[in-house]
Amino acid sequence: MPRYKLTDKDIELISDKQKTAKELSEHFGCGTATINRWRQQYNVMPGRGSKKGKSRPHQKTGVDISCKMCDTIIYVIPSRDQKKYCSRECMHGDPDYIRMLKEIDRSYTQTEEFALKQSKPDTDAYKKYAGKVHRLSDKVYEQNIDIINPERHTRTLAGVEGGWQLDHIVEVRFGFNNNIPPEVLAEVDNLRMLPWKDNLKRNRKK
Repeated sequence: MPRYKLTDKDIELISDKQKTAKELSEHFGCGTATINRWRQQYNVMPGRGSKKGKSRPHQKTGVDISCKMCDTIIYVIPSRDQKKYCSRECMHGDPDYIRMLKEIDRSYTQTEEFALKQSKPDTDAYKKYAGKVHRLSDKVYEQNIDIINPERHTRTLAGVEGGWQLDHIVEVRFGFNNNIPPEVLAEVDNLRMLPWKDNLKRNRKK
């Protein structure tokens, strides 16, 4: 469907602050959301009423910036965190963003408070079990990094080029289905490092 092109007369009409969005939508034969979008586009959004009955004029706050990776022009609100990327693909392709992910402090996940939140009644049994396995595994990994990861491969999320992940040789799902204690799955002999792609393939087979 082609976009409705506003004439100068149309713009003058939607600029009339005495006209409600509903009245204008009936005139143009469109929804109120379209009217509000037009008003925002042309910087003519009606002001909000104050206690004294006065209105405050709407001010356009957005600015156009270039995507950090591909230079695509994107519209952002300066009062919020600046959006630097036009897509998730560009975001995950930025080395600075990947470096920031690696430097995030995840020590909270090792605290008792986090463990209690993980054990809420509405958390299903498998998630509780898997959460405990991973918490124990991270502790064992830190204590035995020279054995488990002697080459010091970088641990990352899936999708990070060159990234590795901590893998359980006896899989977590198998341990849950066969009532194997989480402590057993977190033992040094059951932990190894795998490239994230290989680890992902194993998980898909579960």
